[in-house]
Amino acid sequence: MSNTGAVRRKQKLDSKITEQKVLQDEMKSIRKGARVYRQQQNSNILFLSTVDREMAQSKSKDHGGVWWKEYKEIEKQSGDDQVGQVGGR
Repeated sequence: MSNTGAVRRKQKLDSKITEQKVLQDEMKSIRKGARVYRQQQNSNILFLSTVDREMAQSKSKDHGGVWWKEYKEIEKQSGDDQVGQVGGR
C-alpha cells in the first residue's frame, strides 16, 4: 500500500473507530429497555428495536476491534509511533 493510500485508510479507520465509540457511549446513556430505531443497511427503512438488543448486536459484530487491529497494522508498516491517539485505546 502506498504511503498516501495508507494515510487515507488510516484516516478512514480513525473516523470509523471514533464513530463506533461515540455510538456505543450514547446507547449506554439511554435507559435500559428504551425503544430505538435501527436503520436497515443500505436503505432508508427504519425498524423499531430496543437498546438492549442493539447493544448485544453491536458487541457481537465488534467492527471496532477489527478496525483497530488494521489501524495498528498500518502503524507498524508506516513506522509511525502515534498509536494510542485514535479512539482512546
